[in-house]
Amino acid sequence: SNLGKVFWPEEGYTKGDLIEYYRAISPWLLPYLRDRLLVLTRFPDGIKGKSFFQKDAPSFAPGWVRLERVWSESAQREIDYFVAGDVESLLYIANLGTIPLHVWGSRISDLAHPDWCILDLDPKTAPFLHVVQVARAVHDLAEEIGLPAYVKTSGSTGLHVLVPLGGLLTFDQCKQLGELLARVVAGRLPDIATTIRLPNDRGGRVYIDFLQNGHGKLLAAPFTARPVPGALCSAPLLWDEVDDTLELRRFTMKTLPERMSVFGRDPLAPVLTEKPDLATALARLSARL
Repeated sequence: SNLGKVFWPEEGYTKGDLIEYYRAISPWLLPYLRDRLLVLTRFPDGIKGKSFFQKDAPSFAPGWVRLERVWSESAQREIDYFVAGDVESLLYIANLGTIPLHVWGSRISDLAHPDWCILDLDPKTAPFLHVVQVARAVHDLAEEIGLPAYVKTSGSTGLHVLVPLGGLLTFDQCKQLGELLARVVAGRLPDIATTIRLPNDRGGRVYIDFLQNGHGKLLAAPFTARPVPGALCSAPLLWDEVDDTLELRRFTMKTLPERMSVFGRDPLAPVLTEKPDLATALARLSARL
């Protein structure tokens, strides 16, 4: 409905463009959505209008869209979450005016054990070149300790580095791993990186955020569109692309489907299945603290 409604005024992109983007990118996006609780941010009047965060599926959701009822400790009630396991469900959710798709780190079949550990590299006022340098430092550390690591753009201003866990850790253990990685990297790059949470205390440095690894914390799904000028999207990257020539504005609703068709594979996909040797990696990491 209302496919001609303009969602990105500067570019003239419409709600119909958003739906067609999700249709085109669905072969690569759906693996990150299947068997995973989904949280919506809806923009019924586009990115310049009012928006709202929605966990509960509306009562009018059709029966063919999968819902999962999960108890929420914070809300002290059960919540009916959307699960978008197929193209039809994905497009229905996009038709609600949903732009970004946020997912849990764990699957419905095992909510207590996440598939990945995330380090969110947030520049705020820092130059993007410093984000690249911090990401490369995370990659170097991961290689030193034998831990696989993958990278994507956030779709906004930063980068996300994801370490596959294979469901081997609890959320608390996952957060501890993220903190150890973050502190080692911040210690190596004290002039440009920090683990200080408050923006005013970061001194213009890149914030390595490991706190997004808690139970119920959300990740902007790979390939999700973002409500920002240019219709940027969260794009999986090859590590060879993470250098001083990297430009976030290259990854948009208009460019990403063609990019993935040329690639023919998703460089981030192993984060869903890989089971690393965590015991060895943690021992090596501890020696570097």
